[in-house]
Amino acid sequence: MKKNIFNFIIIIVSLFVPFALVFSTQSIGAFYHQISKLDARWIILSLVFMYLYWWFESVSLHVITAFHGLKKRLKDSFSYTMVGQFFNSITPFATGGQPAQVVYMMKNGIDSANASSIVMIKFVAFQSVLTFYSILVIIFSFKGFNSKIPFLLPFTILGLAVHASMIGISVLFSYNRTFTEKILKFLFRILKKVRIIKGDEMEAEKKLEDSLSKFHDNAYLLKKNPMLLIKLFMLTMLQLSFFFSIPFLIYKGFGFSDASYFNLFSAAVFIATVISIVPLPGAAGGAELSSYTFFHFFFDGNAVFTAMLLWRIITYYSCIGFGGLFTVIRPKKANRATT
Repeated sequence: MKKNIFNFIIIIVSLFVPFALVFSTQSIGAFYHQISKLDARWIILSLVFMYLYWWFESVSLHVITAFHGLKKRLKDSFSYTMVGQFFNSITPFATGGQPAQVVYMMKNGIDSANASSIVMIKFVAFQSVLTFYSILVIIFSFKGFNSKIPFLLPFTILGLAVHASMIGISVLFSYNRTFTEKILKFLFRILKKVRIIKGDEMEAEKKLEDSLSKFHDNAYLLKKNPMLLIKLFMLTMLQLSFFFSIPFLIYKGFGFSDASYFNLFSAAVFIATVISIVPLPGAAGGAELSSYTFFHFFFDGNAVFTAMLLWRIITYYSCIGFGGLFTVIRPKKANRATT
């Protein structure tokens, strides 16, 4: 309960910060004037791109689900996506999305081993493509930004280290059966001790071992299917490309035209890399500071604060709003997914 209250307070504070920055630098009248002058077509397109970001996430989950031989609808995968978006937005380091997706998949009739495998595969694909984009913009854009932004190098290295460690831990968890078994049995003993797990201990441990065995069988099966990995990589590239294009669309919405698409795309990738080290839900504070740091090179005057607010609403608060709806509308308990 206390943790939920803390997360809620952080969300309220993170909502207050960009508005406070906007109205501390300009009057309500000036803000209204900026908003009224926006080209609505570009802002609507940025919302469409955010939807496509969610859509390609759900297509990826659907492809992985089908790979596991499970017959599920695409709209189910979209629900899992939005649940993940919501819990990622309200938990530190965006760590709550994957466990929540597993829970909702199980409620939708997918067993725990398959659900964990589906979520793990998508997570590794996402982190891999994010790391790939980060390396790409470092090669082509780092010099230009580094000359203008102090401490960009250490923050970028830390962000890349976070992504790389997440990939490494996930792969180790997927393929090293001994390591995974030790971790899960350790957690099992703790949960048993605090009486979260009740009933027959031997039966519960047997179910854990069966699920673990199935999980690793799925991981090895994936290793033998490189075409699936290529397909997921391409889908995730499309997904993140839509997301990282949003700042450019907002830029065009203000009527600016001097900056290139690639420079604003690179700025968006750098922001995502840097804020990955911020432990608060939604990278509160860090997201606003880093977006201002990069956006002020492209947006004139007070427009940078308005642009930051729009970017935050489109890419973060939309996940809480729409993801919250899917979280509240819980899936009915279903029979096990057919194979």
